Formats: sequence, structure tokens, C-alpha cells
Amino acid sequence: MDIKLSNYDFSYDPVKAISEDKAKGKTAEIFSDIRKTMNIPLITSIWRGLADMNNSLEDVWVLTKPIYLSGIPELALKKMINSVRLPLPNKFNHTEFNQKDIKNIREIIKVYNKSNGMNLMALSAFISSEYKPSINIINANIKKNILTPKFPRLLDKEEISIETWDIVKNINSIGSPKGINSHVATLWRHLAHWPNFLSLVYKNFNKLDQLGQIAEASNNMLIYVKKDGINLKRQKTKYTNISEETLSTIRDYVHTNNQVIRMVVLGNMMDIWIK
Repeated sequence: MDIKLSNYDFSYDPVKAISEDKAKGKTAEIFSDIRKTMNIPLITSIWRGLADMNNSLEDVWVLTKPIYLSGIPELALKKMINSVRLPLPNKFNHTEFNQKDIKNIREIIKVYNKSNGMNLMALSAFISSEYKPSINIINANIKKNILTPKFPRLLDKEEISIETWDIVKNINSIGSPKGINSHVATLWRHLAHWPNFLSLVYKNFNKLDQLGQIAEASNNMLIYVKKDGINLKRQKTKYTNISEETLSTIRDYVHTNNQVIRMVVLGNMMDIWIK
């Protein structure tokens, strides 16, 4: 399968997308349901981006929630991470950080890896198949408590110093053809509490990026997702009210090298590196 590196950036700006704490009404309800269904303490950018596209958030969630409920995305994610080789830099020096910081950093990375990875597997299946079930969000709520994050909250851009934002932009450029001008993925903004850590990641990962190893891993992951990802049974029902803008946004999000795939690669590289 011939898959080339793409130049696609996020079609929405993760920094400007609606934040969870400002969501109200139906949007807040759906955000809550996503957290309970995926068993995660926060909402990653794709759902916040869809919330700004008319009724896209609700339209997509009622169709894709059954995929998440099946438990298949998490299992498929684990299989993929074990199958795709990820490059690693030299050994991580834990002595540069205290135990509490390392614990918080790892917890944040793990949450984003789970959320980004499950979204990659589930939304790829959704966009690739004719599996179009619908489920009532209110009546199908999972009886779980919403997890409360035990780590520092996501910082707004205005709360991040100019110096730290430059570091965030640098690390965000890794693996992206748009480089420093790429839309900033939310994980880096969340890790802005520790600019020294981000600087260390950039120093070590940039070397691998220059060698083309991160692009190669992203390309291999995209090939895996398209060839060996979740294959859903076809259904008679079709999309009815999903706009082309929404479908294009999701398609670019999961089926290009530079959006969620890049973050799944980098996030899992960091998790393995600092373990």
C-alpha cells in the first residue's frame, strides 16, 4: 500500500476549539458522555473541534458511540502499538525531575495516548466502513463516575509565557511538514507546566525527526490503520446529516500522517522513553 506523507494540518485549531469548562447544554452533556464511555478524564481536540461545526458533535457521537462501547478500539490500539516499531532516543535521565513531576507527566501522556489512540481506531473504522448505527445518548449513558484528573489542568494559551510557548511550538513542529506553523496539539499545551521536560523531548526527538524515523513510524502506523484496523460489519443505514466538512475533518484527522497519528506515535514514544 503506497501512502505518502501529507501536508494536512488540523482543519480546526485545537487551541481555539471550545474548552471543556466552557461547554454548556447539549455540548457539555455529550462531553460528559464521551468521558464516561471512553473512561478518560478529559476531552481531546477532535470532539472539541466538531463542537464548533454546527451539529457535528452530536451527529458523529450518536453514530460512533456503539463502536467505543464495544471495547474493540482499546484492544485494537494495544495490538497496533505492539505491531508498529517506534524509534527511541537515548535513555531518559530521571534525575533531572522530581518524582511528583514525573508521575504527573506520565499520567497526562497516558491519558492522551489512550484517548488519541482510541479515537484513531474508532473514527478510522467509522470513516472507512458503512457501519452506521445510531444510539440514544441520554438513554444509553454508561453508569460510571467521570474520572477526575489527578494532574494539573490544561493551560489556556494566555496562561503560558512567551518563552514556554516558543518551546511548545518547537516540540509541536516535530513530525509535521508545516513545522513551527502547525496548529498546536493539545498534549503539548498540557505539558507546558514543565517546559524543561518539553525542551528535553525536543532535543532528543528532533534528532530522530531529522533522520526521518518519526515520519517513517507515522507512515507505518497509517498503513497499519488502513490495512489492519477495525473492520466493521456493513449496515443498511447511511449517513444522513453528516456534512462533507465534518467527514473531511475526520478523514484528515485519522487518515493522514500529521494529525492524530503523529500524536499517537510521539505520545507512545514518550511513554516508553520515560518508563
